[in-house]
Amino acid sequence: MKKVLLGIIFCLALTGCTYTTVSNLEMQTVDVHVRASDWQYTHMVDNNYFRCVIDMPEITPDVFNKGEVQAYRLFYDQTNKEWFKHILPDVFHMKEGDFLYTITVDCIYGVGWLELNYRVSDFAYDTGDYKAFAPEAMDFSIVITQGY
Repeated sequence: MKKVLLGIIFCLALTGCTYTTVSNLEMQTVDVHVRASDWQYTHMVDNNYFRCVIDMPEITPDVFNKGEVQAYRLFYDQTNKEWFKHILPDVFHMKEGDFLYTITVDCIYGVGWLELNYRVSDFAYDTGDYKAFAPEAMDFSIVITQGY
């Protein structure tokens, strides 16, 4: 019995979680308001979506290569009178009558820029009715962590 107990303790010791804390990171938060008119439709064959490209000089080569950029969509809760965040990508499943679709908001970035994307599944591509799916104004919080 002692051997079994020692074996279990030995296995737990080998599989324990380890982590490293880095305390010299600098973080910066940039709040972004995207107006409904800021969203541009791509008009790309078989890959239509809305996007908003933002100049972001805070994303330096050091941030891009050694740091981190994380985007959140901000919502205001009218009932509780407080803001809350959804980490991107943000996915919503919607239903209007018999029409089911999914809205996805995500982002990509490079040195000096960040692009927010708004995609709707089951777009009415053939009818050209993309304006019916145009996004509303949205607020975002971009957290930038400097490289170490």
